[in-house]
Amino acid sequence: MRNFFLLLLSAVLSMAVSAHAVQNVKLPRPDQGKARHSMTVPRADFTPSLRTAAPQLMDAVVTPPADMEARGYRMNAYIFDGSSWEVVDRVLQIGFDGDDVYLQGFSVYLPEAWIKGALNEDHTQITFPMQYYGDYYGYDLYFYPVSPLSDGYELIDAVFDYDERADVLILNQDQVCYILENAHPDELGWYYQYDSEMSITSDLGTVVVPEGLETQPYMLTGYYMGYYEDIDMWFEGDPLMGSARVGFDGDDIYVQGLCSYLSKVWVKGHREGDSYVFDNGQYFGPFTLAGDIYPLYFMGCAPETNDAEPFTLTLDPETGALVAQQWYAICDNDMEVNWYDLLGSVVLTPMVDEPAVPAEPSVLYYEYYPDEDLGFLILDIPVVDVEGKPLLTDRLGYQLFCDYGEGPEPYIFWADIYGFEQDETIIPYSFNDDMNILMGGQLVVVYFIGEDIQRIGVQSVYFGGNEMNESEIGWYDLNMTGIATVTADDNRAVEYYDLMGRRVDAAKLTPGIYVTSDGRKILVK
Repeated sequence: MRNFFLLLLSAVLSMAVSAHAVQNVKLPRPDQGKARHSMTVPRADFTPSLRTAAPQLMDAVVTPPADMEARGYRMNAYIFDGSSWEVVDRVLQIGFDGDDVYLQGFSVYLPEAWIKGALNEDHTQITFPMQYYGDYYGYDLYFYPVSPLSDGYELIDAVFDYDERADVLILNQDQVCYILENAHPDELGWYYQYDSEMSITSDLGTVVVPEGLETQPYMLTGYYMGYYEDIDMWFEGDPLMGSARVGFDGDDIYVQGLCSYLSKVWVKGHREGDSYVFDNGQYFGPFTLAGDIYPLYFMGCAPETNDAEPFTLTLDPETGALVAQQWYAICDNDMEVNWYDLLGSVVLTPMVDEPAVPAEPSVLYYEYYPDEDLGFLILDIPVVDVEGKPLLTDRLGYQLFCDYGEGPEPYIFWADIYGFEQDETIIPYSFNDDMNILMGGQLVVVYFIGEDIQRIGVQSVYFGGNEMNESEIGWYDLNMTGIATVTADDNRAVEYYDLMGRRVDAAKLTPGIYVTSDGRKILVK
């Protein structure tokens, strides 16, 4: 798990370096009128792209065919405006016309502008050249992909790897590509800069809840199931405890939270008597890790036999709980139970908003890099109270404490670094910016603390029942250099972690995706 988080840190560092590589020029917003601002733009010598170039479209605004059908996609990326990086979560439109691909929504200033790309012969890549967005209050805007050189920048094509089945585009990593919103076709003078980490995913096939659907919080409990192949025996592994939401629309039921990799997606069932039946093959969506794409599907199956079978939840009239009759799996296809995670003894229990004292959290791992003056840590934030009862995660938060030898001090999440409107000390449990803070009790902090810290603490805060209650502080002791003691032994045994940060017994690996402490990523089927 250590090297998985290092990948995230490396991405942030690369962005910080690239931010100073080309000159940023700000445009007037629409309410500032059409007054031109003088711009000082450096010249740059470009060499031809080493990639196979699509037709250059620099002189005219791109117009898609009138009869082309476009669908909604979502961009996940980082963008720099000259002062700070922000996470992009934006809806795009993409249409296909033979091997021509049209994309709308990439430009910040001209979101209605289209760009045009081309599919390769085997439909595994889409190439977008530098091209003209259009005129914005007298300023020309260009889609402008570049790659850094030792003495400048090279104008290249933006190549996206395309998974046609999963309907996902990921910016190719064979050559570093920064996509600029630029002022010229042959000079660098940019308004916005996208980082090289970018994915574009389709919502096609995922469940969409009815508009205005009222939902209630539920606690999801059960067990991760495993299988001993040598003795042909199923067993209950780690307990499952998570948050879910349930909504009813006539005879239809919608459940969110069944997929730990994509916690915001929904599945849909329909009522049959006192039970709700969920069809197999529902598409959770694509999960991406280190540039790889994993399409995920919902599949119910019979206990012990693992044969595909519709998943059923039966209402318990006394408790209001929804109790599963089958297991369910997070699978790699919609045809058979070929699972990454297999869940059994599943129960969804409605929750009540009432006061509670949260259980003590802990710091699982910490590492600091004195040369870069940054560090990161991994947290375990229980979603239960001190008596083991489930908590509402939208009422749960956490705060950090640093002890420099004179007692604990609350850690301040500075607004200019973390992107908040103001400095914060308490972070909502489910907050996620995909860069510095990761959802679900796993935290990456960039520019975190200095070398003289002696202890790091984490405390849960719960706002249930209109009261604020705090847990005990879980402390993590460091040695005098500020390096976590547990990282000192480079000869320690390799440890395995699942993608939720849970350490897994290497002798009991069930099918799934794992990250090892020595930096490998493995897929067990």
